[in-house]
This record gives sequence, structure tokens and C-alpha cells, in this order.
Amino acid sequence: MAPDVRISVVIPVYNRESRIAAAIESALAQELRPLEVIVVDDGSGDHSADVADDVGAPVRVIRTANHGPSSARNRGIREARGDWIAFLDSDDTWAPDKLRAQARVVEAFPEVDLVFTDTSTRVGVEVGIASRFDLGGVREAAVESRGELLRFDRSLFTWLLEESRIFTSAVLVRRELEDLEFPERFKGPEDWALWLNLALGHEFAAVDRVLVEMNYDGDNLTATHAPILGRGVSVLEELAADRRLTDPERRAVAEALRERRVGALYHSLVEGDGPQARRLVADVPASQLGWPRWLAYWVFSRLPGRWMKVLARRRLG
Repeated sequence: MAPDVRISVVIPVYNRESRIAAAIESALAQELRPLEVIVVDDGSGDHSADVADDVGAPVRVIRTANHGPSSARNRGIREARGDWIAFLDSDDTWAPDKLRAQARVVEAFPEVDLVFTDTSTRVGVEVGIASRFDLGGVREAAVESRGELLRFDRSLFTWLLEESRIFTSAVLVRRELEDLEFPERFKGPEDWALWLNLALGHEFAAVDRVLVEMNYDGDNLTATHAPILGRGVSVLEELAADRRLTDPERRAVAEALRERRVGALYHSLVEGDGPQARRLVADVPASQLGWPRWLAYWVFSRLPGRWMKVLARRRLG
């Protein structure tokens, strides 16, 4: 274990008084004890902040107005005193050796700036996904492997465009990085936007073991896909103008953008989001869909929201 791996844990919370204690407990129960646990309450209307306050040191609670999880995480980054920051969402938990395993990666690959782990996903009482890494992509993208420790180079960026298996609660990152800031203008894919940005200038590594359990209930499952997919389009549109991109990376971004626009357009139609559908259909070439399908999309996008949803689901579902 590297003696200089001093870790600040940042937990944003919004109305999770029934979950926050378990998240904090899993952080404090780490074999490699963190320097501090910073809970940023994002304007909760319940007693989340009070539950966290009752734990006492080394937990610090910061109360803010409600601006979303990215704003809360960014406040935690600014307040952190550790050399490394580990993010933990308020409804997720860590295995006891999660931070120790990531510290071993820092020892093995001192040049890396971000270390993530595998995650499982629980929906209610059922395990929905036992291992995100088993879905493919992560192990294949590694350029070096030392047992369960994986190292990546810049080629990871292209893989992240399509199949990001990096979840915020699994990330340990150097605090000193100048570009370590969640983009608050993207509500939903802001973590993906940050990993893409960091991958262009920093090396990543991973622990090939499930060390994070993500928990989903009815109130934190995304009810609609169109808004998040639409914001994902915005992420890629902004990224396409990044001067750091090589020509192959620029082509990969353009291809990912074409595919993302089609997916966002489809969900905008079947979910009745007319304004977004009309914006997107103008950017999707008819040659990509074929003229009959593109024309149907164009016509549906002009219908009132209720009729758009009914007819699009009937014809496109």
C-alpha cells in the first residue's frame, strides 16, 4: 500500500436519508481508511444532512442549494484535502477492500491519474447485473495486465465513446488535475463527458473485480431516455470541436455522434418530445435511415406531443 495515497471521499446526496448511512458506513469501513468523508447535501428536503452529521468525524457535511449532483461533486472536489478523491453516490456501497485495491494500482502504475473498478447493479432486492466488465470491452481495451490490475492508454478514449463501463462510484482520481470538474451543463451524461475529457490527457487503470454495488429503486430509475440521449448528443457535438483529437479520434466521434442522434431521435418521438425531435431530425441525413423511414420521422416530429407518442410507438416500436 502506497503511504502517500491520502484519499478524500466525496458523497453527493439529495433526499436519501434512508440510504446515506449505508454509503457512509461502507466508506468508513474501508481497510484503507480515508482521510475524510465529505458529504455534500444538494438541498435535500428530508433529513439526509442530519443523518450524515450524526456520524461525526471524519465525516464533514456541507449544505448547499439544489443544483444537481455535478455541482455537489464539484463542491466536494474544491473542499477535499486528500491527494486522491474517491466518489461515492449516496445509494451505492463499497466492498471493504475497494480503496486498498485501488491504492495497489497506484503503486503498480504510478503514472495513472484515474483508477476505476468493476461494479454490480442491484434493482430492489434482485441483482440485475453481476459484473459490468463481463458485458465486454474493458479487458479488451487494456494495454497491460498484472493479475487483476489493468492499464489503458489513450486508445481507451475511442472505446469510451461507445461502451463506457466507468461509473462514478467506482472512480478514484488525482485531486490536482486541472480538468477535474464535472460539466454541470450536461444533466445526466456529465460523468461520461468528464471521463472522455480526462481520457484525452491522462492515463486510466482499473481493478478487474467487483468492488462497488450500485442500487436502483423506482425513484432513481430513469423514466425517459430522450432527455439523457439528447444531452449525450450535446456532449459529442462539443467534443467534436476539441483540438486535441487526432484524425482517427475525430472520425470516431463523428460516427458515435451519428449513431447517438438516431437513438435520441427515436426516443424523442416515442416519448413525445417534439422540440428535441425536430432539432434532431434536421441533423440526421436521410441516407442514414433511408428515405421512407426518415420521412416518417420528419412527419411524426411535426405532430402534437400526444399524437406523436401514440403514432410513433405504433409505427416505430
